[in-house]
Amino acid sequence: MTDTQTLKYATHNSETIRYLDTGAGDPAIVFVHGWCCDHTYWRDQIPVFAADHRVVAVDLPGHGSSDKPDRDYTIDNFVDVVASLIGELGLDKPVVAGHSMGGVIVMNLARKHPGLTRGVVLVDAPLVPLPDALAPVLDATLAAFKSPAYQQAAAGFVRTQLFNTASPAAMVEETVAGMGTAPQRVVYSAIESTLSPESCIPGAIPVPAVFLRAVNLFATADQLRERYPGLEVTEFDCAHFIQMERPAETNALIGSFLAKVTTGAPA
Repeated sequence: MTDTQTLKYATHNSETIRYLDTGAGDPAIVFVHGWCCDHTYWRDQIPVFAADHRVVAVDLPGHGSSDKPDRDYTIDNFVDVVASLIGELGLDKPVVAGHSMGGVIVMNLARKHPGLTRGVVLVDAPLVPLPDALAPVLDATLAAFKSPAYQQAAAGFVRTQLFNTASPAAMVEETVAGMGTAPQRVVYSAIESTLSPESCIPGAIPVPAVFLRAVNLFATADQLRERYPGLEVTEFDCAHFIQMERPAETNALIGSFLAKVTTGAPA
């Protein structure tokens, strides 16, 4: 995906983290992308919310324009990076939105640093462990991601698991191509950590939280609500990239959530 705006940079553990910082106004909004993506996957949200809010959209380590050292990539590390960036930029309790793996990061950020955020938006994040019946499928997928044919395996996974027949064809092809540039170490280690049971421990999230669920997510809305008491779940009739397939509806929901956590207005 393309980006015409200049990225700034921060340093975390000697690694360069690139991010977009645009707009002005409180509360700030931090956007965290998903597995093998980058900040441009929020391209339909950034300019909308930058009209009234400071917007920060990060390229996580191993992704986009940030450094890509040959090491494992874990949810804990990503959480530390986002927390460090919020602190370095002096953001006052921003709302943090995460898509997919980014949603897992954001939930764990809220739990590890409950006073750091005002609320979290979780977009189709795998917050419920895979059913036991899918364990062999996950094992085979990870083995393929660790093989020399990892790029073909990742492309096939994105195409068949993250989209459906109603997804716009041009969006599918652009996304498959964009995500296919991720380094192999990112491909297998980041998804392995994302889908680990340790990354989605049940229990209430300590800040206001809303979940945007796509029709092809393996966890039902009731399972999400049961696992995370107090979580608000809104369902979308589209595939995994809700913020791209349904941008207007996504923006309306985020805007409503912002009003709720800022002024106490009804969502």
